[in-house]
Amino acid sequence: MAGGFFDISEAGAKRKIINSTRLRVLFLFILLGISASLRSFIWIGVLSSVAMGLCLWAGIRWKYVFLRMLFLIPFGLGAIILLPFTVDGTEKTWLLGLTVSEEGLSTAILLVCKLFVCHFILCLLLSTTSPAELFKTMSQLGVPFILVEIMKFTMRYLAVLFEEVERMMEAQQARGLTFKIFASWRSYKRSGELLGVLLIRSYHRSKRIHEAMVSRGYNLNQKGQ
Repeated sequence: MAGGFFDISEAGAKRKIINSTRLRVLFLFILLGISASLRSFIWIGVLSSVAMGLCLWAGIRWKYVFLRMLFLIPFGLGAIILLPFTVDGTEKTWLLGLTVSEEGLSTAILLVCKLFVCHFILCLLLSTTSPAELFKTMSQLGVPFILVEIMKFTMRYLAVLFEEVERMMEAQQARGLTFKIFASWRSYKRSGELLGVLLIRSYHRSKRIHEAMVSRGYNLNQKGQ
């Protein structure tokens, strides 16, 4: 599962929207920039329709799109929960007598809509362009080398991180712990502890990887390496 997260064959794309890799990446990056800067719900709806239409035309499997959409839920929930209470504006009484600002609520909904539009565009990009082609094209387009390197390592080790999570969950389930939405308080407490352990393990793993790379002559200032 985790290992094939960035495998473009999983998307089942039947055609590319633009044959030239460089033009395709540039076009989709422009769409990403436009979607991130829009403030009108109408134009976001138009761009969302365009992105979904391109996904349909490319023949991308909807299972591929919607399974990856699950990763947006924590960010979307965070925006909906926090922004209405933190952004100043016209106060409005909401559910359970809570007071929220209309501007904050509008900003939260706008941000969630942008997240989903960007998600469709990224699915279109990752399902029609291999990571190697993507990074090479980004370098050719003048994207800062440090940013390309960060993305390379993120893609390379995200699958390793997922596999680590799976092993930790399997070990806890073997000890009788259940990971359900409405589980006991003990399960929530244990899940928080596991996240802390995962953070520490990830930090030490990244440190070991960096030391191993430096010992082999890796230098971030030399692009050829």
